[in-house]
Amino acid sequence: MYNELWYAVHAQIQLRDCTMQIRDGSGSPKLLTVKIGDGNLTYDEKRTIEYTRDRGILDEVREGDDEPMDVSLDMQWTYLRGASPTPSVEEAIKGIGLAVSAGWKSSDSDACRPYAVDLIILNKPTPSSCGNQELIILPDFRWETMNHDPRAGTVACTGKCNASQATVVRSANS
Repeated sequence: MYNELWYAVHAQIQLRDCTMQIRDGSGSPKLLTVKIGDGNLTYDEKRTIEYTRDRGILDEVREGDDEPMDVSLDMQWTYLRGASPTPSVEEAIKGIGLAVSAGWKSSDSDACRPYAVDLIILNKPTPSSCGNQELIILPDFRWETMNHDPRAGTVACTGKCNASQATVVRSANS
């Protein structure tokens, strides 16, 4: 028991050490790469569990309807990089302005649904001995509220993903 090894299954992520990509849904996806200076991102995964009783005693349990993920992003960016014309964070998330000029398409496969993008967070610790690389994908994100300050280089945004879970991939840091 005393010789057991402990492994970190989830590391604390500092967003200032991460890169975020906003990805559209075109055949050859367009990316806006955002180097984050400071901030926070949270996402909440939920599920509904339904309990039924038999004569007042708990009996059956089953999963209920899917619930969308809630996402909250509050960040200051250091730089933006993308194909020219390069949209701002606001334009890429909203699908307006230079995102339209650059031909950004919704990440949702159903063209009748409102515009969405995929949010991708890449955490690549340095030096590489400090942990595994982690990729978090929040698919089909749609903004609901947005507060932005271009002069300060900040954006605060909340919304939902048309998915019940994030995709998280961990791999050796290279």
